Amino acid sequence: MDAKPTPTLFIPTFTLLIGGVVLVGGLFNMIGDSPSTAPGLTLAAIGSTLEACGMLSLAYPAFRKHIMHVAILVALFGMGNVLSALPAAGEAWTQTELVTAVCSILCTVLFAVYLKSFVNARRGNASSSSKPVN
Repeated sequence: MDAKPTPTLFIPTFTLLIGGVVLVGGLFNMIGDSPSTAPGLTLAAIGSTLEACGMLSLAYPAFRKHIMHVAILVALFGMGNVLSALPAAGEAWTQTELVTAVCSILCTVLFAVYLKSFVNARRGNASSSSKPVN
């Protein structure tokens, strides 16, 4: 009765999905007609780190909490990556800037999902610790 509930596989699976999309976006930017590979390489690094976090959390569920803390930091970095992709005033968005902005939006969604999951886990731990133990 007082045992912890089994964590769901939604968060690691969602991490794998978003990480894969960001990784493909980074590869698309590197292969595309961008004058520099730096934006694509940054997205590929973010995506591959998210992929690694998702796979590790599925392989080692005992360390999921720690791995997901690394993943939320990577998602936070991905959110800030949009600042490198903003065009100058009056200029049109290039393909690289659009892909980087979309990946930053995906990292923002992932960050919000992580935050909600962390709050739910914290509330679950607080409610289970307030029960009297026999």
